[in-house]
Amino acid sequence: MKLGFLLKTLAVVAVLVAGGVYFVSSMKPVATVAKTKRHVAVRSVPGTLQVVAEREMSVKSDLHGRVLESNLELGATVREGDVLMSLDLGDLEIQIEKLQIEREAADLILEQGSSRRFSLITLQERLEDTKRRHEAGDASKSEVEARERDITSTELAIEAELNSKKVRIAQLENELKSLERTRDKMTIRAPMDGVITEVLAYRGDLISGGQQVARMISLDRIVKVKVSEENFSGIELGQIARVKFLGYGESTFSATVSKTLPVADPVTQRYTVHLDVDIETEKLFPGLTGEATITIDERDRALIIPGTAIIGDRVFVVEDGLVSMRQIEKGFGSMTNVEILSGLKEGDQVIVEDLDLFKVGDRVRTTEMIF
Repeated sequence: MKLGFLLKTLAVVAVLVAGGVYFVSSMKPVATVAKTKRHVAVRSVPGTLQVVAEREMSVKSDLHGRVLESNLELGATVREGDVLMSLDLGDLEIQIEKLQIEREAADLILEQGSSRRFSLITLQERLEDTKRRHEAGDASKSEVEARERDITSTELAIEAELNSKKVRIAQLENELKSLERTRDKMTIRAPMDGVITEVLAYRGDLISGGQQVARMISLDRIVKVKVSEENFSGIELGQIARVKFLGYGESTFSATVSKTLPVADPVTQRYTVHLDVDIETEKLFPGLTGEATITIDERDRALIIPGTAIIGDRVFVVEDGLVSMRQIEKGFGSMTNVEILSGLKEGDQVIVEDLDLFKVGDRVRTTEMIF
């Protein structure tokens, strides 16, 4: 009886001790750690990025007039040559039709030739008659020469008349082309492929020549990265990069350097680099911002840790559940990882999240993050 009671008592005590141990253990904070590992370390330079449209353009009217029809719609995608707006032609079509009729009439008149052609025939007949009479001795040589001069004079008059008609046709053609060009200008077309970003005139509006009726941006995008003066010298075309857009959270995208502009901003003294980013163009909307790192150099089998673990030149290390601090020497660094030259060894556990919640001497439980 006493033995059974003793065994029950010992069992209860064991349960209580186990519960106490579990309770104490569960009260320890949880530290997210990463193990140092051997991997490729990259030396990269940071920069801030912004997405801009390759071109931005104002759409203007060349002529004065009232808007008859408008296809302008905010946010609409248009193609080069699409009709955006038409102005009231007014009497312009009547003037064009009138000139076309005059041109056709002038062509017919030119085809008919000169009214002097009959006189020329008569003069040629008289010349032949005078020549015969001169050979017969009934007419003098001066009479023959006079008849020849009459013919020459008439031929010159006919040529001048025909040239005058041709000049008139050329004038009508120029006037017609001018009016047709004016008519074409009264149809406002998209100057490029793009998106309408602002509509400034509507159907019924009376607009003046040179007035802006809309604004648009091209469909192509440029990812511009601003880097500091000391980092710019190592950047070359074709170097790889990683970018992170604020609008897409923690997602990163691969990129390459496509252009460098060797002129610094006069205010910030920062240089501009263009990147080709591996992302759908539709996601690159103008105004999107973020950050980028451009890889300048690499080192194989380097000891690396996540950059979030570092506070200045120190890191928190967890050994046997106890937090300590190590001083480190940093090497290459990228947007995510940093090379460690000294202060850590492969497999060490470093705290990578919520560093402000821990201090040296804390006892913690750990959960591992794979990087």
